[in-house]
Amino acid sequence: MTGSPSKSFILALCLFSLAACNQAESDSAEKETMFQVATLQSLMVGNYDGFVSIGELKRHGDVGLGTFERVNGEMIVLDGHVYQALGDGSVRIADDGDTTPFSTVTWFEADITDELNPFENVSALERQLDSIVYGNGRNFIYALRLDIDACDVTFRSELPMEKPYGPLSEVLPDKQRSFSCRNTGGTVVAVYFPSFFSGQNTPGWHFHFISSDRSQGGHMLEISSIGKSTARLDATPYFNLYLPAENTFSRRDLSGDMSEDIEKVEHSN
Repeated sequence: MTGSPSKSFILALCLFSLAACNQAESDSAEKETMFQVATLQSLMVGNYDGFVSIGELKRHGDVGLGTFERVNGEMIVLDGHVYQALGDGSVRIADDGDTTPFSTVTWFEADITDELNPFENVSALERQLDSIVYGNGRNFIYALRLDIDACDVTFRSELPMEKPYGPLSEVLPDKQRSFSCRNTGGTVVAVYFPSFFSGQNTPGWHFHFISSDRSQGGHMLEISSIGKSTARLDATPYFNLYLPAENTFSRRDLSGDMSEDIEKVEHSN
């Protein structure tokens, strides 16, 4: 004779289903999260020692940007690969054991796809992207992937900083190197943060570039496109900030307004 399920079995089944639902919600939230190592303020005042490994960073996203230990070049994260654009203009794939003092990554799933008209400079590119963002919710965080067949582009990277570390706006001019390419293909990787994130990250757009052959790249300073291109954007409603535990961070005064210094660093070439 077959009896009805016991209460204990039903309870166990319900608990299993609840745990599975919670895990599914957790996995979904992680996919919709921008994961950030430290704050931009921290980097600006001179916290250049890496404290999160590249291997760990790759567990939190497959697209993004940042920098490396001692600000040794620019980071471009694309298709799960972490590229290091060095101060001599070359690009290498970073080792999992390398570390980062500041970076931002997410699991990229395009929520918005839009065709861009040719743009004559980075400001014109920003205007087109702003129009897309403002139409879809300007107070979300966005990741951008923009693949371009042909463009003229200028980007920069930098040589590693030396101790004792000074503020980034003061030491960057002596360490940075800029490079230009004409009629090249490549990918723009960028993040957009709303203005109320000022201090945590750059308000508005922060662009990095890597060439199609992955041999050149860095922090993008200027660009003009020759033809139309397709922008793919991922809106992320969740934000996860990982702060360093070291005293050099925890005892820093980060209360000042750094907007002018951030603007100087963003556009310095």
